[in-house]
Amino acid sequence: MRPLNESQIAAMGPTPVVVAESNTGVTKSWFYSSSAQAGAQFGLIGALVSAGIDAIVNYGPSQRATKAADEIAEIMPVDALNASLAAQFRNQMAPNAPAPGVTVSDVSTVQKLTAPGVVNDAVEVTTSYRLSEDSSTLQVTVSLDYNNAAIPYATPYTFEGSPPKSEMTGPTYRNSFTYTSNQLAIPPLTPELKERLITSIEDSARDASGALPADGTDAFKSMTRELEQARDDNLTKAEIAIFLTREWIKDNGALLRAEVENAHAFIARYAVLDLNRTVVPSLEGQDEVVETMADGRTVRRMGVGVMAGSYVSSPGGVADFATYGNTVAVARAHTERIAALRQAARSRAGAQ
Repeated sequence: MRPLNESQIAAMGPTPVVVAESNTGVTKSWFYSSSAQAGAQFGLIGALVSAGIDAIVNYGPSQRATKAADEIAEIMPVDALNASLAAQFRNQMAPNAPAPGVTVSDVSTVQKLTAPGVVNDAVEVTTSYRLSEDSSTLQVTVSLDYNNAAIPYATPYTFEGSPPKSEMTGPTYRNSFTYTSNQLAIPPLTPELKERLITSIEDSARDASGALPADGTDAFKSMTRELEQARDDNLTKAEIAIFLTREWIKDNGALLRAEVENAHAFIARYAVLDLNRTVVPSLEGQDEVVETMADGRTVRRMGVGVMAGSYVSSPGGVADFATYGNTVAVARAHTERIAALRQAARSRAGAQ
């Protein structure tokens, strides 16, 4: 993170906040399995075999992750996410005369696909939302940047020689905020759950007419492989996600909406506090617990490594470690919206 100093805080004063509109919404993370490295040892034939294996292994998880993202997008479209975050920053606006230091003077949104580039003299907010591999947790990550040529960044660090280029350019202020939701309980594996799992895998493999994949196709091979795994006595993260995703979308997404609001409230509140904090992070410091809530949730300021100075809100009583795979699925509605926005931007650029 890049903190402000006292003179910068005084120069900024009341400052607008611009929320960069989310276009991908809540994504569903999953683990893409690749055998490319092993296949490369056997040349072209090995590469082709590797690609075929990957297509089979990843077909089912990819389809289900996209389906989960689609279902979530129906109850929590990007417009709802953007409006919620903007509203929480408006809650931070001073009701009367602005207090000393950096305050929120106005809140607006910007669509970066059609209006790219750096926003000047405003705190720009960029978000990321993703469900873990097993759908047990929602993680919301937000980055804040403030750019203003009239209030340039001044590195707070000393160097033996000349400062590196990275410390001579870029935003005046920068930091990140991460909120991890309360963790859903993993269901115990019972005979009934196993049957539900098998049915769910078959239903996910059916086409628009309700037919199962044809024998010999990649879709059929993937379904067969997953059914074999479903009949064993172990629940994989992908299998757990089949059941836990339902918890996020039931009751019109009540749980999802609540956690999104909690995340946005945390981010807006601590963003304003951090904009007025001048302490310089140290890569060799220690995490600082800045708030502990009644339910055991903590807000920590990271003190070690490249994320030093960033804020993390974590639930208490976590039963297991959540992972976020190596790729994410984006809802089809969102990918179509992104394509339309990009096409509109190209059309306007062509007209000019």
